[in-house]
Amino acid sequence: MIHELIVILSTWIIPIERIHYLLIAILLVSVLLSDKSPNAMLAWIFTIFTFPLGGAVLYLLFGINWRRNKIISKKMAGEGQKLYSRIFNFMQRDVSDIFRSKDFFYYNNLENVDDIEKNKMSENEKKEKIRQQINTMIKNIKLDNQESEIVKMLYEAEGTFLTNNNSYKLFFNGKEAFDSILEDIKNAKRTIYMEYFIWKADELGEKIKNALVEKAREGVKIRLLFDGVGTWKLPKEYKKELRNAGIETRWFLDVKFFMSKMNYRNHRKIALFDNQIVHTGGMNVGQEYIDGGKRFESWRDTNIRITGEIIGQYLAIFVTDWLNSGGKDDFIEDIKKEAVHELEVQKPIDKQEKLKYLMQVSSSGPDTEWTTLKYLYSKMIATAKEEVLIQSPYFVPDSALVSQLKMAALSGVKIKIMVTGVPDKKMPYWIAETYFAELIEAGIEIFRYKAGFLHSKDIIVDEKISTVGTCNFDMRSFEINYEVNAVFFNEEISKDLKKQFIEDLGVCEKFDEVRLKKVTFRKRLRNSIFKLISPIM
Repeated sequence: MIHELIVILSTWIIPIERIHYLLIAILLVSVLLSDKSPNAMLAWIFTIFTFPLGGAVLYLLFGINWRRNKIISKKMAGEGQKLYSRIFNFMQRDVSDIFRSKDFFYYNNLENVDDIEKNKMSENEKKEKIRQQINTMIKNIKLDNQESEIVKMLYEAEGTFLTNNNSYKLFFNGKEAFDSILEDIKNAKRTIYMEYFIWKADELGEKIKNALVEKAREGVKIRLLFDGVGTWKLPKEYKKELRNAGIETRWFLDVKFFMSKMNYRNHRKIALFDNQIVHTGGMNVGQEYIDGGKRFESWRDTNIRITGEIIGQYLAIFVTDWLNSGGKDDFIEDIKKEAVHELEVQKPIDKQEKLKYLMQVSSSGPDTEWTTLKYLYSKMIATAKEEVLIQSPYFVPDSALVSQLKMAALSGVKIKIMVTGVPDKKMPYWIAETYFAELIEAGIEIFRYKAGFLHSKDIIVDEKISTVGTCNFDMRSFEINYEVNAVFFNEEISKDLKKQFIEDLGVCEKFDEVRLKKVTFRKRLRNSIFKLISPIM
């Protein structure tokens, strides 16, 4: 009896073992054909071989190249394209389709070309004509090469364009930032659209909820978009109060329905009021962003409030994210009606009488055609002539960005990098330390912010070009999360950001060669082990 049982079990075990090896082989081929970086490929191969079952599950959850799927689907047509998109695309809506539409940007239309001539032109000829129009615009407003290269790259990669804006206000602490947001909620007349990664039902969350409920009862249309992981602890009663007030809510990649995509998060922070004001930056809705919470002595972050033409680009991102979260298609028609005045009065930027604050949006995600925010950071470093200042809580670049930084430093560009010295997550903190030796050797200065938690994501180049937003200087922000930054081609804004950077240096510890020697062998080994898996974190 026992012998027969063993024979039966063996006939099952052998096929299962073969299936297991077949699955591993399929996954390894998938990794090799995924167009990932060599570092990411090696990290996944190491994980799958070392932890066969767990590695396979991790790859299916976190390793699929959604960007490649999007590129393939865009090259297809007809019903085949629709079917492929539904099965293999991460999101069905692409914000670049809005950015490139003729209604949205005046230079997406061909100037001085009649319909007959237009019909004779190929798609490549039309694109080249648009490029010529943009080059003429850049020449007319006298952008230098450093600025124009970034403007053109962002347009080619995602379709965003240069905008003229009326006002800005930077906030370097949460109290001032959220006091301003609460004031704009109070003054809103028509619409409030808010999109956040983290939204808590704490003291700040209650204040904002109460203000929104009051405005909803006044008849203001309110839509709130929450990330499916960042807000999963939001109490049912809190959500019920919002719904009962008539406030529409959606969850971006809700983990209850998208477990396979739980690693991909909407890290964006956007608040839009009456399609005339936008707040964005690093701050989420949580009391710790004001006072540091229970874990930190204080919280250092950067937000910005803007009025002007750039609002349209943030609105397009919100609309796309809303529709990708189950929002109804009629939202597009609503937006067109709400923003009809802004679209009608929009003039080509080189035909406007006064240019005040030139800005452009950069956004990307795991399924966007290009890793545009990574390209933005790389381009800013590459075009720097004198100075690069970087603030980011986490510093986990790839080898290309490390080389870019070292080349710039060796070319005489002064580079300062500021990261948090009081970490909220241990692993990124440890991994960051593995890059410091080679950067310091190239002449780059590293600082750790010690007066609380540093959460600001800023880059300032030559006191003339700068960016603020949600994108950390790490591969998660570049490759995995949905992020958005504003890019400023303006000395006033750049100098304001630099002034705060210098002030922050006063509460930093410099991580130099002397400090580097104090890192023990055990810590160096630990840090390097975690660095091995950093491409897949």
